[in-house]
Amino acid sequence: MIDGLPNHLLFADRIHKTYPDGKVSALVGVSLVVRESEFVAITGRSGCGKSTLLNMLGALDRPDSGEVYFRGTPLSTRQDLDRFRARQIGFVFQAFFLLPTLTARENVQVPMFEGPPLSTRARAKKADELLDQVGLTGRASHRSSQLSVGERQRVALARSLANDPVLLLADEPTGNLDSENAERILDLLVRLKHERKLAMLIVTHSSEVAARADRVVRMKDGHVTEGPAR
Repeated sequence: MIDGLPNHLLFADRIHKTYPDGKVSALVGVSLVVRESEFVAITGRSGCGKSTLLNMLGALDRPDSGEVYFRGTPLSTRQDLDRFRARQIGFVFQAFFLLPTLTARENVQVPMFEGPPLSTRARAKKADELLDQVGLTGRASHRSSQLSVGERQRVALARSLANDPVLLLADEPTGNLDSENAERILDLLVRLKHERKLAMLIVTHSSEVAARADRVVRMKDGHVTEGPAR
């Protein structure tokens, strides 16, 4: 536990990231706290560092300097980052990244192979339960080419919950959706956040998404400006 941050889940402490060849400073001394069960929206213009920050917080990349802590433990000291990501963090991307040869049920099961051991039957049962939670009970046996864009995003969301993460990181999860499907995904995210007591960090250009967050973090040129908590 870090002094003064008794309720934090994530703590980015003065992290810097520069690339390529030292010419672009993506993050400049960024510090950020994400608390347990908190919904934080990250906003800002394209190229301001939002996705880079998300990658650092999700242990998909390492900062050049500074540190990211997860429940008080610095990520730089962990030797099991693949296992950590698989069991603690769910990822949702704008492009979905569903495997086209697999059904919705099978796509949701993919992260389970890196989680606690489950039998084949238990994996399928859990996938069906997750698909039911996102309103896709009747679409479990369909491949991604047979699903609408909104349905694919819901499969991706179900997949992100496969190992019961405590933190959900989403990069423009409504960016490829029309307004009706975007609202549906947003409602679903907020509901799941409360039901599962998830912390959520969502990169977005959408004012509607930001309006539903507990707190908004605005980024500009690699710096952050904290918005007021609701």
